[in-house]
Formats: sequence, C-alpha cells, structure tokens
Amino acid sequence: MLKILIVLMSVNSLFAAGPTNSADVIDRFFKAYQSQSTEAMLACYAPDAVLEDINQRHHFEGHDQIAQSLQKLTQMHVSMAIVEIRRMVKDSNVVVEYEYVGTLSGLALSQISGKSGCPDVDYRLRTMSWYVIDSGLIKQQVDFTDLATILEIRERLLAQNDGADPSQN
Repeated sequence: MLKILIVLMSVNSLFAAGPTNSADVIDRFFKAYQSQSTEAMLACYAPDAVLEDINQRHHFEGHDQIAQSLQKLTQMHVSMAIVEIRRMVKDSNVVVEYEYVGTLSGLALSQISGKSGCPDVDYRLRTMSWYVIDSGLIKQQVDFTDLATILEIRERLLAQNDGADPSQN
C-alpha cells in the first residue's frame, strides 16, 4: 500500500489544487471528528466501507466495525482535532496529509494500563489518508501514520506508567 501512496504523491501534478465534490465528504468527516460525533463521522462512510490503518494493522469493514472503532476513539479522548497540511483530489480519490492533535484521557489510559492516576496526554500525530469516494460517501480509507511519532507517544505513555507497557495488561 505504501507503494501506491508513493505513486500518488509522485504524480502530484495530476491532482486538482482545490476541493471538489469528492472532497466534500472529507470536510464533513473532519468537522464531525473535531466535534467528536461518532454518528456524524459514521454518516460519512458507505455502509460497506473499509477503513484500514496500515501501520497499526487495523482493518474494519462495514458500519458496525467502523462504528465500534470510532466509538472507542472518541471515548479515549478529552479533545480531538485535525490540522490539515495539504490535500490532493483526483476524481474519486482524495489524499490528505494532516496531524491529529488531541488529548488522550488519563481515565481511559488508567483503565487500559490497570494503573490509577494516569494524567491526560497531549499529542500530535502526523498521518496521511487515502480516501476513495463513491456516491458522496467514503468507500475506502487507508491511513499511513508516521511511525516515529507513534513510538514517541508510546515512550511517553510508558514513562507515565512507570515503564509498564499498557498494551500488555
């Protein structure tokens, strides 16, 4: 999948400079994300949509699985935002580079790690997503996340949990 992204990026001149109708659903999704509305985010996906996170090896198919993922995402956060860096649109393909900016809930982190008193954790996570739009809805979303940032966030969480890996509980 990374090769596909590289090819998309290398043909940058083929992409339109501004948003088109294909990109309108992405605008709606980003707005719903920032309001932490699971229902509004889910409404942006086709019923048979596929959501993949390449780096974290997550794969969700259909509204039920995507809804569960979005619900967990919103429950983990005190705040969530997207800062768009650039967007390329070609027909039904939309590629967006952005940063997730948020605060993970200390309470949620405590539940995951089994340790009480975890503080809220602020983070910035650079990501690129490739969306395929069909009939005004997201049919496919593939996320490529900056691995260095994931490792940095993991190290911060480990340090706050006295070195205990929260994923091992």
